[in-house]
Amino acid sequence: MGKLRRRCEQRLRAFTIPQPFDLVTFCAHVSELRGRRLELRPISGLSASAPCGMWVSMAEVDVILYEPATSKLHSEHIILHELAHMLCDHRLSMDSSVLRKLLPSLSPEMVRRVLGRVDYATEQEQEAEMLASLIRGGGGRQQARDALSRMTEVFSPYT
Repeated sequence: MGKLRRRCEQRLRAFTIPQPFDLVTFCAHVSELRGRRLELRPISGLSASAPCGMWVSMAEVDVILYEPATSKLHSEHIILHELAHMLCDHRLSMDSSVLRKLLPSLSPEMVRRVLGRVDYATEQEQEAEMLASLIRGGGGRQQARDALSRMTEVFSPYT
């Protein structure tokens, strides 16, 4: 995990992470970097076995589908996870019959790339999860140390 974290921290140096963090601002930054539109679309009613987030890359637009029936923090993390797939240039092919069920209004030929999130068994999923956590956390070790220092200060009178 240490190697993965260092790789993700290195990757983050190429991006501007707004402080304090703002998802809309960060999405605009990613869209600008990729030179294409980025759309966030809530998709409700997914089954427990379906991904709670998905990135669909089409010719002119990236679409992130996410489960909105959860906390704001969780929805944001789902979106960041999918953004991390983009930033890492992850690829996964999906059977066209599955794609037709998930996105019936899009022709499979139109969609170039789809990444769905169900578990974290693959290296790509672990990398996306780590990168999403680092983005939301401010981007690296120093912020984690600062947070730990602040918590230690807050709780020190009780120890």
